[in-house]
Parts: sequence; structure tokens; C-alpha cells
Amino acid sequence: MTQSNQAHTNGTGSSGVFQLFRERLSRDAMYGVASYWDARAGARSGMARSLWPSNAFNVLWDERQRAIVGRVLGDLTGHRVADVGCGTGRITRWLAEERGARHVLGIDFSQATVEAARNESAALVSSGLVRFEQGDVVAGLGSVGAVGFDDAIVLGCLSVACSDRPSLERAMLHVAKLVRRGGRVLVLEPIHRSPLLRRVLDLGLEEWIAAANRAGLELVAADRMGFVPVRLVFSVRDLPGAIVGPIFRAGERLLDAAPWLYALSDYKLLMFTRSSRPIEDASGPASVP
Repeated sequence: MTQSNQAHTNGTGSSGVFQLFRERLSRDAMYGVASYWDARAGARSGMARSLWPSNAFNVLWDERQRAIVGRVLGDLTGHRVADVGCGTGRITRWLAEERGARHVLGIDFSQATVEAARNESAALVSSGLVRFEQGDVVAGLGSVGAVGFDDAIVLGCLSVACSDRPSLERAMLHVAKLVRRGGRVLVLEPIHRSPLLRRVLDLGLEEWIAAANRAGLELVAADRMGFVPVRLVFSVRDLPGAIVGPIFRAGERLLDAAPWLYALSDYKLLMFTRSSRPIEDASGPASVP
């Protein structure tokens, strides 16, 4: 069986609407399991291994994601950064090659994905600029042996790795422990209660912020990306970039210009700083941007 045909029959790489719908119906059992992402890393190609089925859409999504993350994080020259849920390492490499980070650790719970990231980042790994390790953000990251980072970023990871409020609180605590006091944690996740748009985790924005507060993280900035109507239509099948590009960018400009459309953004960005208090003593009220 060819890789292309396999991708349409094993539930991990289809670019069809029907297959994607089937995956969503069983998402609670699939998305939070490493074996699903292991299989997907082999069944799909390019950024589709950890993003959307359409690589034409993924080029635009990646461009927008890097722009919004770069805008909020600013200059990272000399920073040590942890990339939690790194997938095949696209953001890890960008942080090291273009944002000035002096060391980036990529962490993912899928061993196949970690191996792909190492292979695609061989020169950076050899230089010591980046490192990739397998780790489970919900169970704990102690085996990774990483603390004292200046920044940690979490992109589209916790919404599939966490199944309920307690697991989100554990994951937030583990991410918070990666960074030094005063360090930053940037979360960019699909935060929804809607059955159509949510991934595994069924919690609202206030509950996410409250979980971060209890982990000793204080909200300092918020943003959003991914205009839902455009994402739903164009992320599934590859269409010419000349068609997708203008429509995608128009949707993102609309999100930037109209705060009242916040609910129609697929991904919510939340930037936190780690409190100077010991994490074990951290608590505080949630606040909504």
C-alpha cells in the first residue's frame, strides 16, 4: 500500500472531510494517545504530520503562528526556551535559527515524532543549539531533566493531552516548573466548549486561566488567531495558494481589527509570567482578557 493510500485508510492522514469527521467523533480516545501521533507522523508528510491535513493551508498557518508568537515574545537573544508539544520541531528550529535563542529544548510525548524532529534538525542537534526529548506534560517532565528556562511555549498541545480540569492543572504546573521565577509561559491553544470546535479538553477560557493561576502563573497578555470559518473550510483539502492565501489573510486581519470576534478565533494566545512565590504556595483568581 502506498503512503498516500495508507493515509486515507488508517485514520491518521486523511485530507477528506468524512475521515476528519470520523476522527473528531473519537477524538477523546485518539488525540491524547501517543500512538495516534506516532502513526500520523508516518502517514502524513510535511507540516501535516502535526498540523492540518492541507499543507497549502499549513504554510499560511505556520506563517501566522510565527508572526503572532514572535510579536508577543519579542527578542529572544540569549534565552533558553522550552517548546512543549514540539511535534516535528518546526517551531523549535525557528526559535533557534531566527529568534536568537541560545538553546531550545523540544519536548513531545510521541517517540516517532521526536525521532522525526531529531532527523530534520540534525545540524542544530549536533551543535547543541537544540535538543529533543520524549516527555509527558500531564504525567510529569522530571525525566527530561530541564529547569530554569527563560521561556516556555505550548502550541496546540494541552487541548489534546489533557482530558479534564485536574489533568490541565497538572500540566500547567509541570510547564510552570520548567521556567525560572519571572520567566514566561506562552500558551497558544484551541480553547473551546463547543462540541464542533473543542479538541479533547472541554473547558472555557476562565478555567484555563484559573489553572495557570493555581500553577503560579500570572496573565500579562492575550491575543488570538485562526478565523474559524476560514479554518473549517480550507484546512482539510489542498487548494491552490493563490485562492487560499488572500482569504486566509483577510480572515486574520478581521480578527485583529474586530475584538468582538474573539469567539470566532480558533486559537487563543495567553502569555503568563511565573510568580516570584514558590509554586506550591501559588494561588489566585482568574482574570479574563
